[in-house]
Amino acid sequence: MDKIWPLGLMVQGLTATNDAEITQCLGTLQKTHAGTGFMHEAFNKDNPNQFTRAWFAWANTIFGELVLKTFNNNPKLLN
Repeated sequence: MDKIWPLGLMVQGLTATNDAEITQCLGTLQKTHAGTGFMHEAFNKDNPNQFTRAWFAWANTIFGELVLKTFNNNPKLLN
């Protein structure tokens, strides 16, 4: 309960059709890694420092796909 799945945000970013939505997804993901530099399975909606799975390869891989797709299709969003 009260947890957000970063994978959901990544899929939203990968399927988004406008810059604002992609930017919002990337921004949220950037702010919710709890200082670890890695994506987690889930994080608390009120406190991203409360997360599940300190290392979750699936989420890290899909985040890389989102960044790569954004870089290839719309690199200005990564500035």
